[in-house]
Amino acid sequence: METIIRTIERPESQTAKKNKPVVIKWKGQKLLRQQSVNSAINDIYESSRSMEFIKINLIGASSSGKTVLSSVLAHSLHERDPSFEVHFFQDEDLIDFRATIESLSNSNQILVFDDLSGLVSKFGKIALDKLKAEITTIRHINPNTDRKIIMILNFHAQKTLDKFIRISNFTFYTDCQNEETGYLEELLGKQQKQKIMQFAKLRAQSRMYHKFTFPLSGKNYFTYKDGDPFRVLLYNNGISTRFIVSPQLSFILEGKSCPICNPPEKTKETNENLKSFVDDYSKKFTKGIAKRAVELTLLRQGINTQPKRVAQSEKYINQYIKERKINLNELAEQYNLKEVHTHINPDKQPDLETEIE
Repeated sequence: METIIRTIERPESQTAKKNKPVVIKWKGQKLLRQQSVNSAINDIYESSRSMEFIKINLIGASSSGKTVLSSVLAHSLHERDPSFEVHFFQDEDLIDFRATIESLSNSNQILVFDDLSGLVSKFGKIALDKLKAEITTIRHINPNTDRKIIMILNFHAQKTLDKFIRISNFTFYTDCQNEETGYLEELLGKQQKQKIMQFAKLRAQSRMYHKFTFPLSGKNYFTYKDGDPFRVLLYNNGISTRFIVSPQLSFILEGKSCPICNPPEKTKETNENLKSFVDDYSKKFTKGIAKRAVELTLLRQGINTQPKRVAQSEKYINQYIKERKINLNELAEQYNLKEVHTHINPDKQPDLETEIE
């Protein structure tokens, strides 16, 4: 009798499907979905909704991408919540920390402090003790404000830092030398030893071969070009430690500039642009409507320019909403307020090339 051999395909198990890495594209560049820096940014954003003060540490050697990463985090966070302003500082701005904070508006703040590794050697332990006391009360330095603060601090080596400074809600490691693996194991736990060793290997690959590779199931693997556009990071959110990859801010902005992260300086040219804009803007929409639109734009960024009685009235409404005594949508109906979807008419489109040359 002739023997017939048949191959029966078995369906892939649900567990295998669940654990199988998914490749996605970000602006045409491939990456593993579970490694996107956006997952870490979402962690921080969700925490900011319930926490009034968040501290983020970026740890790594010089030229390992800390400054680049801080700009990506700051930009992405204010994109998710436009009520946040963004400010970049140096270590000397921490020494008179109270004056630095008092110089800011009452809006929610993302504060980025670059390269604080030599803080004590440069300014002394007394300055550090003063800073520790002021960070503890950072939100209340201006007594009449109730704002949220996200601090992003950049360091070379976490081991040399004061314990108070190195404690954070979220930590990103941009580099790891072989001699640092033992210390990272102390910080992150012995169960993370294999991941820490792999991170040191990935960073060594990046430096020598300008690429880094993650092994997947079986004989499969996924390779990134270092810095083109992604760089590997080790990320800890207090619950887990995992690998993520992050691009440069220029990749996210596609070569453009963000006016929140990098506002244009006041110059004769910007003053002329502003005058030209205001004249044209007010003419197209009338001065009253133009002013109201500016007020709404400021309000969405956390800057309240409403009259005092309007602000008091808003607080009054919010107390009822908070206690679930009224429904906001039903209240809007009582005042005949409906959601509006609109676009700019062709005759009112801005001629940006002419106006902002």
